[in-house]
Amino acid sequence: MEEFKKNLIEQDAKWIYRKYLLGHDVWYFREHLRKPSYAEMYDELKIFMSEHLDIHVNNIAIVGSAKLGYSITPSEGKMFQPFSDDSDMDIAIVSPELFRQSWGAYLELARKGYLHGYQGITSNIFRRFVMLKRPDHRNDFFRSWNGKVEPCKRDLQTVFSISHDINYRIYESWEAVESYHCTGIQKLKNQIEAQA
Repeated sequence: MEEFKKNLIEQDAKWIYRKYLLGHDVWYFREHLRKPSYAEMYDELKIFMSEHLDIHVNNIAIVGSAKLGYSITPSEGKMFQPFSDDSDMDIAIVSPELFRQSWGAYLELARKGYLHGYQGITSNIFRRFVMLKRPDHRNDFFRSWNGKVEPCKRDLQTVFSISHDINYRIYESWEAVESYHCTGIQKLKNQIEAQA
């Protein structure tokens, strides 16, 4: 973490994003599960999820505290908090089609008056992603998505020893992934520099 903080001060947000969030070094596999072939395990996980969720293997990435071992969310109480038993594994999925379908599903729920958390959902869509942690089953798309991820979740526990909840974010593009994370990294950088 100290190296990360040093680089955070010395480098720009895009460099930090590319260095720490796009590589094959996943803290969860390397330290939490103590797998000597952690990079290979990450590749296997992405192939497994690609086959189960029908997403291209290069459009799946572990991000967040499972990737680094600590949170880089720039908010009080979360900043640099270590990954724990209560943490989720955050997985970014890039799919313009799934993004549009999930946006449409949220619109349908809103028209029927079922949409809870409207402000958060619309804020995410404005930033070109949707979160599918607890999808509403009153919509066909969300039922279909849940029908894919629930069996996948059981297999991830069995095959990869992943016991933590998984939080899926569906992004419209890789540019949207970069924009979201670079914005957060820049806020974190500003806070660290203000404390120095």
